[in-house]
Amino acid sequence: MSFGENLQFLRKKNNITQEQLAERLGVSRQSVSKWESDGSYPEMDKLMQLCEMFSCNMDALLRGNVEEHTMEDTAHYDAHMNDFSKWIAGAVGFLIFNAGLQCILDGLGVAEEISQLIFFIFTAISVIIFVVKGIQHDHFKKKNPSISQFYTEDVLENFAGKFPWMVAIPVGAIIIGVACEPLLEKIFLSKGLSGDFSSGIFLWVIAAAVTALVYGGMQKSKYSVETYNKENEYNKEQGKERKAVQRKIGKWCGVIMLIATILFLLSIGIEIGDFQEAMATGLGYQWKTSILAYSWIVFPIGGILCGIVAVIFNSSLEEKEDEGME
Repeated sequence: MSFGENLQFLRKKNNITQEQLAERLGVSRQSVSKWESDGSYPEMDKLMQLCEMFSCNMDALLRGNVEEHTMEDTAHYDAHMNDFSKWIAGAVGFLIFNAGLQCILDGLGVAEEISQLIFFIFTAISVIIFVVKGIQHDHFKKKNPSISQFYTEDVLENFAGKFPWMVAIPVGAIIIGVACEPLLEKIFLSKGLSGDFSSGIFLWVIAAAVTALVYGGMQKSKYSVETYNKENEYNKEQGKERKAVQRKIGKWCGVIMLIATILFLLSIGIEIGDFQEAMATGLGYQWKTSILAYSWIVFPIGGILCGIVAVIFNSSLEEKEDEGME
């Protein structure tokens, strides 16, 4: 198909008249008519506006067949975004599930050492998922910076009808969980069981609801192909400056986590010294009351400080970008 045929197809597919397209681009209707008849070609800035408006690739618009591209997911975008949504939503829910599991284990009287080990293992699993899927998604975006709109109006309308339920049901589950948690606690206490069970079950309900909410939100983002293309184009333009900021954040976070690791290792050294002294003197050794029982907190504190550093640097960058846009 020629450029004119591609443009005419996209215009009609989106139910736009020549007059409307001309008005959006700031040109005359005659210019649009000449483009569609291959009598002339638009300037580069107009071509970029057309690509952004119709969420299509410039090569496909100028030399390809946009009808084939719009009807076929050649980049396997849908499958990738479905996989990405499931893993990320699952990892978020798994973190909350892990917190609920700790309450259940406490209620069962499981040793603190074992419950903490399980907590760190499950947290590590979630972090690994975030890292792996984040890298894979970043690679996909670099490989496919622009996606032609291939979702039909029927598909978009079908999801638009489902999305309110994808939000309302999890929110309803959270409300029910909040209302029932005190009642469950009384039931467990009346049976001589720990109230931690009710907290654990409540957190599991929250985990399921949050997983559903995150998945629904990511699915909504998936169908916004135009937003995906805009973000990639923006990231390309702002990439160098953002990479510099990310390097700064990485250096600061590296220093923070190094300090946290040193403090943790120092606590281990102190613990070993206390243990040796206790064994030498014949005194009892209580791990749960030792410094090591609480030293793990340096890592979440370090993570919070890293988050604060990221917010400060990113906020500064966003202010600069806003000033540049003005």
